[in-house]
Amino acid sequence: MPDITFGGVPFEEAAKYFRDKVRLPSKKWTDIKEGMHARAFVVAGATKDDLLKDLQAAIQSGIDNGTGLAVFRKQFDQIVAKHGWAYNGDRNWRSKVMFQTNLTTARAAGRWAQIQDVKKTRPYLRYVAVLDNRTRPDHRRWSGTVLPVDDPWWDTHYPPNGWNCRCTVQSLSKRALADFGYEVSASPPREDMVRRKDPFGDGYIALDRGIDPGFNYNVGKAHVGLVQEIPDGFAQSVAQWKPIEGGAYKVLRPADYGSDAPLEPRQAPVKLGEPVSGQAELVDAIERAIGGPRATLTTPDGVGIDIDASILGEHVDYRRAPFVPLLPDLVENPQEIWLIFERNEQTGQVALRRRHITVYQTDQQRPMLMVLQAQRGTFEAWTFLLSRTAGYIERNRQGLRLWPPASSAP
Repeated sequence: MPDITFGGVPFEEAAKYFRDKVRLPSKKWTDIKEGMHARAFVVAGATKDDLLKDLQAAIQSGIDNGTGLAVFRKQFDQIVAKHGWAYNGDRNWRSKVMFQTNLTTARAAGRWAQIQDVKKTRPYLRYVAVLDNRTRPDHRRWSGTVLPVDDPWWDTHYPPNGWNCRCTVQSLSKRALADFGYEVSASPPREDMVRRKDPFGDGYIALDRGIDPGFNYNVGKAHVGLVQEIPDGFAQSVAQWKPIEGGAYKVLRPADYGSDAPLEPRQAPVKLGEPVSGQAELVDAIERAIGGPRATLTTPDGVGIDIDASILGEHVDYRRAPFVPLLPDLVENPQEIWLIFERNEQTGQVALRRRHITVYQTDQQRPMLMVLQAQRGTFEAWTFLLSRTAGYIERNRQGLRLWPPASSAP
């Protein structure tokens, strides 16, 4: 298979899709299911964030600069040597699958974003397979299928549809259909359902024969459907979001890491601030806390979280100003960090977000729970509650615990 490149013009939508991915340590690629891969960067057997960070940067460079597999393999060798990574499989095979699967899905997601932008004038998609002696029979049969952009068939058959799949789609207007002599298909291609081992669980699943397990979803739709941001109403927002749990995707809890003891209050490293009388003064308080109008604070697991004082000040109740001095500590030195996939019960949107949790003993009489929420490296929301709300604390202590690191987890 030839290297996948994007030519001389940067494919901004593809680059952004991959750049937005959150690094997720994992033992197997099946640790998260199907569409969740549209939000997380996962490499089977890569369980350290520093290793994932370097691998992600090397692939990102390939997308941004149009470099191919040969360049990535040199970087891959350097990264493996640097981290002493004992990966499974042949070097050529492993590097190829890693590089080209990520580039293919990034291109597909970026293409889907473009398709959505022009679907009013180009409302049709045509399935295009590379027709040679390596083409899968079903992909050959699907090639030439023309259906509306919003046809449900694209939810499961939008390429790539398997490992090393080379298929793409062509966006078409009504005039283009006439110019090329294409006709809209009367119906989607007949499905030839087969029973296959479920890679995410112990049972079996039914798939159209031409789709590999784990590829029966639309990577672009999974990515575009992710929530972009939520307002400051943290408790109300949290109530609408529920963990995605089932199959092989496990939602872990403190007991899975060896202890279900409650968090003990920790002495606050700074004094609480003074009350303010409005949003402008709140912005000033945030700037003093983070050291300027904008700052990127680094978490203990090496992730940067961007905080913009003006944006945060517009969406936070100014009565929270006394707790602003604790914000840097909550980002940089939390007691726990949890990463979790959630689905909004009202909208169906999916998000991968991280939560920082600390119980502080302040100059007030009772300990104070602080929870920070971030997504895609950007501060999203926070809340402050008296630590007597134990049930609320425990609802946030679930997912995949990123901090403190565990030597082993299920």
